[in-house]
Amino acid sequence: MSLNTQIYIRGEIKTKIMKLITYVSIVLVLLSVLSTDVLAASGQGNGNPGVGSQGNAAKNQDGEQNRVYVNDSNDTDNNGSFLRLRETKREYFSAKEKLQQLNANMNSGKINVSSKEVFDVRQEYLLETIDYTISSLEDLEKKVDASQREDADVIIIEIEGYISELDAEKINVENATTTKELARSARNIHNIWKDAVKHASKTRAGFVDDKVGIYLNKSLSLSERLSKEIEVLQNQGEDTAELEKLLQEYNDLLDQAQQNRESAKESYENGDEAASKEYWNAAAENLKDANSVLVEMSQILRTYRQGVVSLNGGNTLIARGNGTAVFSGDIEAEMNINASHLVIKDLAGDAKVMITNTESEIVLELDNSVANDPKRALVYSDLTGKVSISGSRLTVMVRGNNLDLEVEGTGSAVLSGEGTYTVGTDEDSKQWASQFDSVSAEDDSQEE
Repeated sequence: MSLNTQIYIRGEIKTKIMKLITYVSIVLVLLSVLSTDVLAASGQGNGNPGVGSQGNAAKNQDGEQNRVYVNDSNDTDNNGSFLRLRETKREYFSAKEKLQQLNANMNSGKINVSSKEVFDVRQEYLLETIDYTISSLEDLEKKVDASQREDADVIIIEIEGYISELDAEKINVENATTTKELARSARNIHNIWKDAVKHASKTRAGFVDDKVGIYLNKSLSLSERLSKEIEVLQNQGEDTAELEKLLQEYNDLLDQAQQNRESAKESYENGDEAASKEYWNAAAENLKDANSVLVEMSQILRTYRQGVVSLNGGNTLIARGNGTAVFSGDIEAEMNINASHLVIKDLAGDAKVMITNTESEIVLELDNSVANDPKRALVYSDLTGKVSISGSRLTVMVRGNNLDLEVEGTGSAVLSGEGTYTVGTDEDSKQWASQFDSVSAEDDSQEE
């Protein structure tokens, strides 16, 4: 019986669905970053001439979060773009604080509205607003470019258009000599900003919908594979009532996710962004619940499969054969391998590895727990010899012929190819799985 489904569950769905939940939450909460303070710079304030009062700006920012920029940990690789964005954000809020203090002083009569200080502070605020908006748009442009969307070129052209308009307006602000000129520029910035927010929100809504769609398609494909595997068990005379019930529950949740996705798109197209966010969040929750059902199904299916081993700390896996073995967890392993490919990933940084060749000469002696520069991954090709490995969070893959393995600890193992194995005191040996999705297994180890 194929192990593709089990590996797919463990590697492709369980980990990535949780990433989806996080991604959707971040994007829906932060659909955009430029605060609405700039709108108050249009001269519609409390009657003061020129740029107008920014007294209501902070209130508007708290009550309405229309923003252009979104920042999450997956996109901030300490590159120049991120550093510039962070700096312009800091300078923008610094200018905003000065403006708020200026407004307070004007309202209390401490500063005359016609003073040069008022003009300078307002001019600085508009310049920092432009810089922050441009940085935010450039950040969005990079995300669009990396998204590989079919309409990426069109979106990027639109973003570059907004940036060009803002660059031109920046020159006007720098050359301004009167508050009326600043007010005119503020209105222009406001109009550019409104269009940019509209397009940015549409773009990010597309990102969310694409992500939900990708995971829905993967889940639907998996549902078909699960159905086929249950059918095989039925033909073998197994009682599959519980599995069928769980599969129906799984499919119902996928249907709900699809319905919420469609409702989200419809709400967004109708201009109801609040409702669309709720529907997208609901779709993500549906997928999260579906994943929980999937895990339960996986645990049941494990009992029917050969080649899949759970290590509970009190049993020892002894295996011999030709093919591929992947094991992970808090484990100790002894292996004799011949012309094999070996990959060791030490996720905790405390692995101890000893490799000797057929002449008992040491190829590698490593104690990561005391190493100055721990090696998180070791890869060997065409390796023949004895390998001893221990660590609290290991993932090991070995592929070759004449493999002789002994593994104990807490974790799991998957064996595929031709061979036999025993676990603990079981007298009856079992066969390795006849098929194995090596790509999914390697992806799974990378996910961890």
